[in-house]
Amino acid sequence: MATLLPIKERTTNTREEQLISHKHELEITDDSARWLELAERYEVPVEEVALIDFNRSGVALPNGEVPVNFRVRFKGILMDGAGGSSWYALPVRSEGDTNFVAIDDGLQFGGRPIGTIESLMLDTCEASYQRGPHLLNLNSRSRSNCGGCRACVHNYKNLYDETVIRDQDQLMTEADLEAFFDAKTADGLDVAALQQIAVVTGLFGSEQAVVDHMKLVAHVAAKRGFAGELMYFGCEVNSEAALEELAGLGNFALVYAIDNFTHRDRLLTKTKSLITLEDARRTLELAKSKGIATNFAYIAGLDPIEDMTAGFTYLRDSLTRFPIVNVYQVQTTSQVKAMDPAAKGLEYYVQARKAIESAMQGSDLLPVRWENYRPLWYNWYDGEPLATKPYGD
Repeated sequence: MATLLPIKERTTNTREEQLISHKHELEITDDSARWLELAERYEVPVEEVALIDFNRSGVALPNGEVPVNFRVRFKGILMDGAGGSSWYALPVRSEGDTNFVAIDDGLQFGGRPIGTIESLMLDTCEASYQRGPHLLNLNSRSRSNCGGCRACVHNYKNLYDETVIRDQDQLMTEADLEAFFDAKTADGLDVAALQQIAVVTGLFGSEQAVVDHMKLVAHVAAKRGFAGELMYFGCEVNSEAALEELAGLGNFALVYAIDNFTHRDRLLTKTKSLITLEDARRTLELAKSKGIATNFAYIAGLDPIEDMTAGFTYLRDSLTRFPIVNVYQVQTTSQVKAMDPAAKGLEYYVQARKAIESAMQGSDLLPVRWENYRPLWYNWYDGEPLATKPYGD
């Protein structure tokens, strides 16, 4: 069924051993009967349970395409394949620390094939990246320079080297953005065909800095024919005046970076920890009232289930879109310590899925698979199949 095993120490002379030598016990599923048991108990499709387990467990790469304790990204058709090909991004483990193994063009669990994979690559931190031909993400503030949030892998500066950190050139000035879009256009990007440009980045330092930057991105992109949605992923815009300015840009969306509901002073950098759930709801309600599309980002694995349920229930009516909920993936000792103790086991994540579905009942909002490489939902939500969404790659 399942055993509790320590994640083994990585053997390397190039990094400090604190990185993934946690010696903390995480549940490692060694029999698919565990998936069936949880699927029946919680009335969740067994394929969904398996994919949740995959994201929380990580993957072994016997051929060494990506080093242990780094991250791998790839497209795959996994389990029943009902949703077609989807992107996944997760930590690479040593063999024996996970029973999910990607080898050649297939994914195995316990030696049995459970899907096919392609485009296996190192998951890097870039100044920008695309999710298919119509979605562009900008890490304007160099996301790899973030620090202070214990759950975030970018808080641990010894983890990665220059093979991963590739976002040192910030996109802050008009000249920066003009040069960036010119280079992307030369490489074949049709800016006018983009349906969304998302600024997903570290802290700007002030509300006005965010507003000014979003205006600048909108201005530079519009000159190249962009008429899609402009999205800001963060928590630094909270005043009515600032939200009015952003709403004035037209097709605008806000993803509020909440991350977790409890122990915020212990887990988050000071700027974020000072924001209460009351503050977040007020901002989301204000944004919604001004015609801005609203949702929030959350990490499943940090809060007790009852607090998770209360938080989603409290914020539900301030949203126009389903929250982006990530399965918590750990790569460092401190990340493991930040976990709710129950989150070391698979059952916690199945319970989280059910709890959020219950809290969101009546909202008519549904998760969107392409938004998230490590979700709690894949092809089904609350007993119903998820329709194919636009923008999907």
